[in-house]
Amino acid sequence: MQRIKLFLMLAAFVAGMIVLGKVYPTGKSPSSVKVIVYNVELMTGASDTHPQVVFSHAAGREMDLAKDIDPITALARIPAGTYKRIRMTVANGAKLSIADATGNSCGNGIFTDRVFPITKGMDPNAQTQIDFSTYDDDGGTWAGSRVTNFLQMPVTVSENRNAQVKFRFNTTYNLFCVNGTVEMRAPWSLLVDVF
Repeated sequence: MQRIKLFLMLAAFVAGMIVLGKVYPTGKSPSSVKVIVYNVELMTGASDTHPQVVFSHAAGREMDLAKDIDPITALARIPAGTYKRIRMTVANGAKLSIADATGNSCGNGIFTDRVFPITKGMDPNAQTQIDFSTYDDDGGTWAGSRVTNFLQMPVTVSENRNAQVKFRFNTTYNLFCVNGTVEMRAPWSLLVDVF
């Protein structure tokens, strides 16, 4: 009986993967996703009215989300607590690069620093926000204009202290061909380390 149940579960899983593979074809991965970051805040949740600023730069600092980067902040004072949301203020125009033609989901070659909007309909130089949050704080949702990217696990700080924060983004398999144009789709995911 157990073998039959296991077989049925595996068959259902395989069938589901085949259906999803046809409905949501596998995306390609960018070689570079550059954004200009102005502000990064840790929040206990969506309703947090007192976020903790861990990075702030008036002119902005360019980061490549597709690379494993160094900490973007030296030392920031972070109060003890569990943080389930990261809010980033960035320039709306992200620069997307494909270094290998096989990574182009539309199949028309390589390109470097093609600007695409994070928030559609906004000026590329305007500032916009990107939210990363845990599953229980509405993370990983993508419905039309409502996007909340995924924070892989809460950030826990055991005591009020100065800390370094390292951000590791996952932007793989997010490139799709839409009406002959490469488009990067959310949600993205993020893992945060505090040292």
